[in-house]
Amino acid sequence: MKKQRPGIFSRLPFALRRLMNERICDVLEKLGASSARNPIKRHVENLYEELHDAGVKHLRPDVYLGDEWFSPGGIPAIAVPFYLAHTDLKEIEFLVTNSIEGGTPAAMRKLLRHEAGHSFDHGYKIARDLRWRNTFGRAPSIYRPEVYMPDSTSLNHVKHLPDHYAQSHPDEDFAETFAVAITPGLDWESRYAGRSAVLGKLHYVQSLIRRHGSQRPRERDIVRTYDARRLRMTLARYYDLRLAREARWQRMQSRLVEA
Repeated sequence: MKKQRPGIFSRLPFALRRLMNERICDVLEKLGASSARNPIKRHVENLYEELHDAGVKHLRPDVYLGDEWFSPGGIPAIAVPFYLAHTDLKEIEFLVTNSIEGGTPAAMRKLLRHEAGHSFDHGYKIARDLRWRNTFGRAPSIYRPEVYMPDSTSLNHVKHLPDHYAQSHPDEDFAETFAVAITPGLDWESRYAGRSAVLGKLHYVQSLIRRHGSQRPRERDIVRTYDARRLRMTLARYYDLRLAREARWQRMQSRLVEA
């Protein structure tokens, strides 16, 4: 096993540092992070209400604890990072990475709406037809939304998640647009007035909601990819791998900037 990085994990209080050598599945069980007290549950119920009120009557994505934020390919489900399920895990996440993605109620709700956009796409098998491609663009052969060069002056994308994330990939553009379309109390017609490209995307997503919203998603077995309750790697190994991966993305991003 790869050795722990003492410079990083030494920041942790002793009680939390002891958890680093335990398997993620065991840590979740020890902390009771998969129980009914899970603080994520109320946000999930809120998402279901938002979907229903927006006209998506029957989509209820299966939300579970995973290793990061994502929606499994082709499946109407949402993985939420396991570290959001308990205050001790959130503290570890912050001390190791200096941030907590989804760590506030507002951020949690935004991310759930975004992933619900992917789940809507997966559940109703939204066709990548000519209209879709003309609206959101043709997807590149490699899906890598972590590395992109956003144009902060662009008027062609909604702004929902930070860092102009809608510009990272056509699929993310769709999910971001869906998230804006279902946000309660948001008058997006006024917010994006005069921005025809954005309004065209929002009206297109609304038309998809009208078309599919009263239907039930296509039935298929739910596969909980990277289910944290079954992850047998230690917390230390998880962060070693993740930090190395994120450092690689940063190097790739730097090369894009320099090109």
